[in-house]
Amino acid sequence: MIESERDLFVRKLRELYHLERELEDLQTELAEAATDEELEEFYMAHSEATTDQVGRLDAIFDGVDAEPGPIEHAPLDTLRSERDDLVDDLERPVLGDLVEAELGRAIERLEITRLETLLELADRMNLPNEIVDPLQETKREAEGGLDRLQELTAEA
Repeated sequence: MIESERDLFVRKLRELYHLERELEDLQTELAEAATDEELEEFYMAHSEATTDQVGRLDAIFDGVDAEPGPIEHAPLDTLRSERDDLVDDLERPVLGDLVEAELGRAIERLEITRLETLLELADRMNLPNEIVDPLQETKREAEGGLDRLQELTAEA
């Protein structure tokens, strides 16, 4: 039950944490599926950044005295399912790069949205910089990832 800003903060933090943990595996899968070398390199590098982001989120959980806890994340499951359906229907594998990049952009946007909500809640709750700064850093990385995916798609 969500009764306070803190409860909502922890819920959104858990959603983001679950998303990032799922991404650690998914990005390796996307890299292996990519036919474009730059897209493959992006996903491999972004996988390492995601691991760093998970570490930041672990520290934030400690800072707000909460546990990551399991949580279902239907938006990611839906995005993955749509991607799988599209990839199965492709007759030209090179089109898969566009589908993979679309999934990547959607995930980055989802991350950015979660982070914006967390930052707004952190501001309302007057949380300290050791909570806010890692969230802002992660948001900048997600925005950079989105920009890079858009560049890679435009180049294709």
